[in-house]
Amino acid sequence: MKVMAIAGAITRRGFGRALCGAGLSFCGRAASVARLSWGDESGAASTRERRYRADAQILLLSVPLLHRQGVGGGSVLWRDWSEAGATLRLLEFDGYSLPARAAGLNRLGFIREMSRVVEAKTVESIYFGLMTASPEESAEQASKALHSTAKEQTYTVIDGRIIPSGSEASVAHFAAPAALSALQRPELMERARKALAAEAKVAPGPAATSDGAQGFLAALADMLLRPECRQSSYVYSGRLYWLWVTRAVDAKATAYFRERQLVAKSGSVIRVGGRLRRQQGGKDIEFRLWVEQPAERPLPLRIEYQAKSYLRLVFEAEPTRL
Repeated sequence: MKVMAIAGAITRRGFGRALCGAGLSFCGRAASVARLSWGDESGAASTRERRYRADAQILLLSVPLLHRQGVGGGSVLWRDWSEAGATLRLLEFDGYSLPARAAGLNRLGFIREMSRVVEAKTVESIYFGLMTASPEESAEQASKALHSTAKEQTYTVIDGRIIPSGSEASVAHFAAPAALSALQRPELMERARKALAAEAKVAPGPAATSDGAQGFLAALADMLLRPECRQSSYVYSGRLYWLWVTRAVDAKATAYFRERQLVAKSGSVIRVGGRLRRQQGGKDIEFRLWVEQPAERPLPLRIEYQAKSYLRLVFEAEPTRL
């Protein structure tokens, strides 16, 4: 199962490229401002996290044939803090299958982005992603992958940086024991970093867009915070992308999430239709989110994404455990 949802919407093939980032300058910013790096988020002051149950729908000619709940899980994290006159934001998405519930399929996808915003403009972003290879392109191929006896699983890892003057990215692949799952993510992350250090080559990419030096998660989060915004752009893996959204109040979803006590009685749920496309041309990729409005940090209540022609994934918010 390819569990990517928002993050997987970046490309149909998933996470690729990883960044070393050496040699990028900050274009007029003070030299005393340190480059963003992982670990800088340790001083974050305000955090919100939401966990999800992952459901799968099997489709035939876009018609649902089978729906199974709890084939996996996921989470979204949103963290903000201030530092040296700037606002820093960390966004993460994590999705994974549960082999015991997903007919033996062991899949995971993880992406995180950290960005620095100065005077309402994103001036620097870094991102890192990890994903299992999922080569199945048809229901028949997916069926053959069930209950696999393979001893190893292939992964792709990405790590990148975007600043106003340009971006850099590189990619690495590695194999790990098939028995490793999302529960062993720290070990997988360590293997990913070793693969980057041994194999990845830096490749230059485009400069930041007019919307700032942002990646996909940051662009989407910014649009969710700005109800008037309908179009944005971002940089990912050496390419420029367009991102469009539409919004509509969903009365049925509002009642449903109020009943589950995930939305305040005075709140409402907005259905957000997302569509993205590479600026140099390509096929549109669509996804849908349901978010509460108003909300200081609009974490999705539901995420829906058609990962394959035969597979639709739905991430449903779980009640917060105190």
